[in-house]
Amino acid sequence: MQMWTESQRRWRKKGRRGVSPIIATILLVAITVVLAAVLYILISGLTKGPGNTPLGTALALGSPDAGTNGTAFTYTVQITPSSGLTPGSLNFQIQSSTGAITLVTGSAIQLIGPQGCLEATYTFSTNAWAAGSAGASTHACAPPGTTATILTSGMQLYLSTGTTNLAGQGDTLVAVGVGSFSGTVGEPLP
Repeated sequence: MQMWTESQRRWRKKGRRGVSPIIATILLVAITVVLAAVLYILISGLTKGPGNTPLGTALALGSPDAGTNGTAFTYTVQITPSSGLTPGSLNFQIQSSTGAITLVTGSAIQLIGPQGCLEATYTFSTNAWAAGSAGASTHACAPPGTTATILTSGMQLYLSTGTTNLAGQGDTLVAVGVGSFSGTVGEPLP
């Protein structure tokens, strides 16, 4: 059996002791807080639902150009979309200068492709897109029964308000995000 000297026994006894209970408690609390913060950050990114992409970052509308097509009043608007935006991601409204939604009977928006093709038509009364169909100054590009899948630069919105002249009334054409897009983008009608 080995005999330990007094100094060796103190050293061994000292070496067996852990940190003081106060330090241990502080360390446990700090570790718990850090782990909780990391889990919160990881989980908060997963809980966001649809509508988390602002429409203003995905679509830019140019200033509308007013015109006429026979007896119909029209506006042409250039669009600059980002990738992934589809016609189904957009609904449209015409808002008055007071912010009220104006329903113009017979009004519709045609989506014209870069080559002058009619890609799709949006009807205000139904708030729905329909596949393109042959028109007076354009021809249909989208296959029958489908709408254009992705909006690209060079496309135009052709708003026809029928015989209702909106010029000078302070109305605004507003695009409203649908699905994974939220918010609105608007341009005043001249």
